[in-house]
Amino acid sequence: MDQNEQNQIPQTTPTEMPVIEPAAKQGWWERRTGEKLTKGEKIWSIVFFILFLFVFYVTLDANKYQALVQVVEGEGRVGVNPTDEKLDFGDLSRGTAAVRTVTIKNDTYVPFFVSVIKLGGISSLIKIDENNFMVRRGEEKKIEFATYMPASAEIGKKYTGRVYVFKIPAPGF
Repeated sequence: MDQNEQNQIPQTTPTEMPVIEPAAKQGWWERRTGEKLTKGEKIWSIVFFILFLFVFYVTLDANKYQALVQVVEGEGRVGVNPTDEKLDFGDLSRGTAAVRTVTIKNDTYVPFFVSVIKLGGISSLIKIDENNFMVRRGEEKKIEFATYMPASAEIGKKYTGRVYVFKIPAPGF
């Protein structure tokens, strides 16, 4: 090989050069992986994102109540604390019960589906009169939460938990 052949840079035509798009024209996924998303993958990404926002909205819009009851000694003793912020069943002796009511009113133009979830140590003591139902525009429904203190309950024990009332928009119903 002579000196001229070593110093020569190979010539390429413009069609052989790789096309590098500026970062502004590339999507997030393409900048990270170097691969483009197909049309179907883009559609599924958008659907998933909208579903995520919907679930996020429903979770934030849920009515959240702290639920509590305390077991006290004696027969037929009921001490009730009236409040709207909590499902406070107060002090109950063994064999007694207390009821709390939550009112659901639909002032929107869209009907919604209502679902109640109970969590915590008190969840096994709470009975819900109606769960998983629709509330149409302008309707008002009351949900009764009843707690019965069993004979086996430990005196002085405080049962606590949370109750979530989800209102999920249901257009078309």
